Amino acid sequence: MKKWFSILMVLMMGVGLVSGCGNSESNSKNKETPPVSSPEKEDSQSNETEEKELSFTFFMNRDVADPPWGEDSTSKWIQENKKVNIDYIPSNGNAKQKLNTLIVGEDLPDVIRMHIKDVDRFIEAGDIIPLDEFITEDTNLYKWVGKELLDMLRAEDGKLYTIPNWFIGGKQGNGNGGWIVNQKIYKELGSPKLETTDDLEAYLRMVKDKYPNVVPLEMNVSQFNSFETLYSAFGEDRTNYYFGNLFYQDGNDLKSIVDDPAFKEMVFYANRLFREKLITQDVFTQKSDQVKEKVEQERVAVFASGNVMSIGGPANAVLKAKDPEGGYDMIWPIHKAGLDKDKIYPNSYNRLGGGAGHAVITKNAKDPQAIFNFLDWALGEEGQRVAFFGPPGLYWDEYDEEGTPIPNEAYLESDFNEQKAHGLRQYVIVGNTTYVDRTKINMEHMLPEEKRDWTAMAQTNVAWKTTYNVTPFANTEPPTNSDEGIIAQGIKDIFDQAFAKMIYAESEEKLLSILDKTKSDMEKAGMDKLLQYKQKVWEQNKKVLKID
Repeated sequence: MKKWFSILMVLMMGVGLVSGCGNSESNSKNKETPPVSSPEKEDSQSNETEEKELSFTFFMNRDVADPPWGEDSTSKWIQENKKVNIDYIPSNGNAKQKLNTLIVGEDLPDVIRMHIKDVDRFIEAGDIIPLDEFITEDTNLYKWVGKELLDMLRAEDGKLYTIPNWFIGGKQGNGNGGWIVNQKIYKELGSPKLETTDDLEAYLRMVKDKYPNVVPLEMNVSQFNSFETLYSAFGEDRTNYYFGNLFYQDGNDLKSIVDDPAFKEMVFYANRLFREKLITQDVFTQKSDQVKEKVEQERVAVFASGNVMSIGGPANAVLKAKDPEGGYDMIWPIHKAGLDKDKIYPNSYNRLGGGAGHAVITKNAKDPQAIFNFLDWALGEEGQRVAFFGPPGLYWDEYDEEGTPIPNEAYLESDFNEQKAHGLRQYVIVGNTTYVDRTKINMEHMLPEEKRDWTAMAQTNVAWKTTYNVTPFANTEPPTNSDEGIIAQGIKDIFDQAFAKMIYAESEEKLLSILDKTKSDMEKAGMDKLLQYKQKVWEQNKKVLKID
């Protein structure tokens, strides 16, 4: 109970919530590989003729409801062809509380997806198992993730406990952030130059004067903080990741974000826009659904977000259906005049994947080898193809030499909601960015231009070209119940409260005083110690990655 009390306290303090090194499966155009279950021999994973069924419990650690397993085309195909049944543990809309309940009741599911910073606590408690004995050079995990990244994921005892989610095994970065502009409003205002922060401010004033019922610049902080996107406009190599983690790189040193000249410029700029009502006035209180509604109703002229795709894509589809001249365009990132536009990064990517999505197998699993085999299949080419693009015979019948499904007529006639009803993208248990991103783009180029997906094209043309590799900073966020982790939470609380006050400040003088006090309060809370921790991990990562 003592060990769980420690973990429970950590989780109550706040458990946080997408590309390969080789093709690990057959390139046959017409056949999928055989089912996967616990093998009799190490090399029998793909060759068993007699399959035994695998059932396991799984907690995804997310607030959205998981679809019923076996009731749609995708999960039913996996159930029938891979002999796998997954019993999802519902979060009931509050994943953090549900995980707390599972811990206290000592009733952990067989598989959990959790934040990487919390894995060490479960290792110390002896409740998750190492995966090393299951990994060979023939496994998808080894082939797609690669030895280098797997070594970065190893715990202090040298063992590997996690399967990363949305890892990037190759060099292609990813990202979904940036700036979108309402096409109709932009054309009606004469399509002025919209490249620098000065251009943006002038444009927002034009919008305010002519469209009183339109938000000039929509910002969202409830999910994927828009101010992180704005921050990237004020400095070369200033990625959104720095803002979100409250530090920045200055040569060979990591320093506090409040000491960054780019951050200071951004704050004064944002404060001025807010005071002049050029930014939505309920920026810190509105929810993402409210932002989505405004964007879909064309009550927004410009929208900046760390995940502009999730709202911009659906909104563009809705508006284009009503009016071919409507919708949104994704533009090249806004930047301060004088800066190199090709060194502005509103996006960032960590090759180790999303911090909150790492899968672990608990000691409660009765057949961990079989579970690993399934997860390993799921992150490989066939697993990703089925989970993300649907089973064979639904929206594709064959795939090409790169493993890209060739869209059939049913795919051309389908829409997002229909695809979701068939389970597409609902069972990406461990995401493989390398395969999925490459395949999405390949598929789009197989389609007529008018049928191509807005999001995929925006990613290819802008977002993935303006993303920064932050893999060297992996794991610089300390474990939540360590001294540095407690310091980090305290500093984050100080910063979050102060930042809202900065934007709300009635004058530049007041803003400056808030900024000075924030710096002082963060220093008193242990910022130097936190930076020393991050610096040490960063330097260790650079050695593993062979970076000078």
